[in-house]
Amino acid sequence: MRVEETDESRIIGGRPCSITQRPFQVALIKKGQILCGGSLVDAQWVLTAAHCKQPSRDLRVLIGTDTLRDGTGEVRTITRSIVHPSYDPRRNDNDFMLLRLNKAVRFGSSIKKIRIANSCPTDGMRCSVSGWGTTRSPGAQLPRDLQCAGVQAFGREKCMRAYGRSITPNMFCAGVPQGGVDSCQGDSGGPLVCNGVLQGVVSWGMAVCGRKGQPGVYSNVCRAQSWIRRYIRG
Repeated sequence: MRVEETDESRIIGGRPCSITQRPFQVALIKKGQILCGGSLVDAQWVLTAAHCKQPSRDLRVLIGTDTLRDGTGEVRTITRSIVHPSYDPRRNDNDFMLLRLNKAVRFGSSIKKIRIANSCPTDGMRCSVSGWGTTRSPGAQLPRDLQCAGVQAFGREKCMRAYGRSITPNMFCAGVPQGGVDSCQGDSGGPLVCNGVLQGVVSWGMAVCGRKGQPGVYSNVCRAQSWIRRYIRG
């Protein structure tokens, strides 16, 4: 039986990294705790996972910092949450959500937007994933500092070998063939970046992260690009 991630957090086998390496990374904070990650796709818009949805009044967006300590970075509230119209929570299909910030950010060395992918990922493409999710699995150990890990995209056949028909065209897998590097609980909604563009959003995986043959599953940004652009151009 497959246990899906519905709790929100995830980087196994990564290392601390600086916000200047991931200036588009944001944290969604609920009651002082990390809930999910997200990516700045415009000065006033964050792309994250639909399964991270919470009442807007309960969330804060922390921007421009690689540590979750109070008083660092910039904080925004959310004025609008837009879940992808074809999101299917049962299957985690089209697991995308856009958040409109109450005020645009000013770009600088630690705050930048990331371009969204025009073309879909290919097998073996080298990527990196980041977040403040748990660094141990099983068991939760949440880091204070942003973690990054290098992974590769897997082709559809490899992905379906692991998860069968649970994988829709709106998803893809990424990990390392030997296991041990993965996104995990808490990283949900965060960025998977390949060749400098946002290719994936951390979506789901197994309850124990980083297992060989069970790569993380990401929402496939190339499939949602026209929906995303409709808002971020407006």
